[in-house]
Amino acid sequence: MKRVIFLAAFATIAVLGIYYGLTFYDDNLKWGRMLDTVVVRPHEEPILLMESGTVPFKGGEALLRSKLLNNSLKPPDPTEAMMTMGKKEYQVFCSHCHGQKLDGLGTVGQSFNPLPTDLLSEQVTAKSDNDLFLHISYGGERSPALATSMTKESRWAVISYLRFRQAQNQ
Repeated sequence: MKRVIFLAAFATIAVLGIYYGLTFYDDNLKWGRMLDTVVVRPHEEPILLMESGTVPFKGGEALLRSKLLNNSLKPPDPTEAMMTMGKKEYQVFCSHCHGQKLDGLGTVGQSFNPLPTDLLSEQVTAKSDNDLFLHISYGGERSPALATSMTKESRWAVISYLRFRQAQNQ
């Protein structure tokens, strides 16, 4: 019986000694095991204050659009290089939905209901270049916004290619 009590007391003292040793190590030594770990103290750094107007509550979309466009919607003069670039950019970004023939029957677009817009239609032909640029940039009801995927030059090149194909179709 004395052995059991002695072993229990020894085990208790050993466990407490290890616990207090590790606690002392973590609390008092600068190279403690988890002293500087982000997981242990994630909110000790002060949160930086945002400048006034950084996150708009109203009109943020218009502000973003004006910054992205720099308030300049001046289409460049179409050149042969621009047509070539426009054809390539159309293949990369538009043909999957609008199709090779610009008829709205692309491989991806055929699964949509309603089908993507026929880019040779009267509806699209009647739009101004600036309207098309805005539609490509910010998307529409059924099309994605490509302002962050395409450069400004590539969007204008696609419009030039589109106008060229519309002129051929008439």
